[in-house]
Amino acid sequence: MSTIPYQKPALDIDAQLNLLEQRGMILEDRARAEHYLRFIGYYRLSGYWFPFQYRDDGPDHDNFRPGTEFERVLDRYVFDRRLRLLIMDAAVATRFSGTPNHRTHQQHQRLPLHHL
Repeated sequence: MSTIPYQKPALDIDAQLNLLEQRGMILEDRARAEHYLRFIGYYRLSGYWFPFQYRDDGPDHDNFRPGTEFERVLDRYVFDRRLRLLIMDAAVATRFSGTPNHRTHQQHQRLPLHHL
């Protein structure tokens, strides 16, 4: 089995920011964008800027549509993260909402005087 060499070099944060700007993303606060690229990561955020790219078969398929701002992409990430947390909280609450009452009811049926 032969391996295919990876063609893209790893980019540091500054190079990632330059690439985003080169592709047309607006970085109003470069230091803030750098912080979030370090904290969240380029790859994870790329799913949130995907809709703002042309994504066709043309030579500019990775370029951003005019007016694409890093802050708008970040807002989508934060909204999605909060929504996922709310959904997980609701799922856990639903899962465990009847469990204690159900157990107590079963115990009373088996051992009506278990509390004595």
